[in-house]
Amino acid sequence: MTDKRKFDIRLSQKDFKLLERNARRCKISKSEYMRMLLHKIAPREAPPADYYGMMNELKVIREDLDVLAQMAAATGLMDSVAVETELRKLRKVSEEIGLAVAGEYDEDE
Repeated sequence: MTDKRKFDIRLSQKDFKLLERNARRCKISKSEYMRMLLHKIAPREAPPADYYGMMNELKVIREDLDVLAQMAAATGLMDSVAVETELRKLRKVSEEIGLAVAGEYDEDE
């Protein structure tokens, strides 16, 4: 047996459509949306479909730059400090994008 209780609520058509739209944008059910509000958790809209693909591309670029920075430091053929500086900038921008769009950032992702 479940400990969940059913609760009916009456909404105007306008409010119901707003609830549907907001839940759909967050890619969660209307019930889950309401539960999050009840627990004072602000539901976030799901990121665009291509967000994760673009973040993966940034990850590949970061990894490539990391290898270049290691090679530059080992061989002295490139300015390793400049490469490392640019790599840090890329990591910072990736983090800012992740936090702004998805509310999360996983450098290892």
